[in-house]
Amino acid sequence: MLTVVRHILYLALAFLLQTTWVHHLELHGVQPDLILLVLIFIAVATGHTQATMLGFCVGFLQDTSSPEDLGLNALAKSLVGFGVGVSRTGIRVDTVQVQVLLICTAVLLHDLVYCIGFSGLSMAEVPLFWLHFGIGRALYTGLVGAVLISAAQARQRYLTI
Repeated sequence: MLTVVRHILYLALAFLLQTTWVHHLELHGVQPDLILLVLIFIAVATGHTQATMLGFCVGFLQDTSSPEDLGLNALAKSLVGFGVGVSRTGIRVDTVQVQVLLICTAVLLHDLVYCIGFSGLSMAEVPLFWLHFGIGRALYTGLVGAVLISAAQARQRYLTI
């Protein structure tokens, strides 16, 4: 029960940072997705059930800012939480490279689901929009994830002597 509360607090902190601070890190219209990054870490650590439920809740909270597409973030984050949580048993995520690849793949999946469901795009525009923003966002979020993973590993290595 305590881990669920801790994960909710991690997601709340990521939501707060995503809505107030991350826009300062924007590069060519692309921002990292801290909420999705935390959700991926939760899915790898706990599995698909908790990640799917928390992904739905935080996605729905994100959807309150754009009511015309209400439920789209909740669907996309639920699918990512479920997919990463289910696939965690078949993937060894010991190295930073594998973790970054998992993050990039999850962000691309999330953005594809979001682009397909977004009401402002026709289906003909989805591939171009997804390639234009999805790849950059996946790489940027993967880079932020690599920095956080390396920092956590260094902290663990030097503090547990």
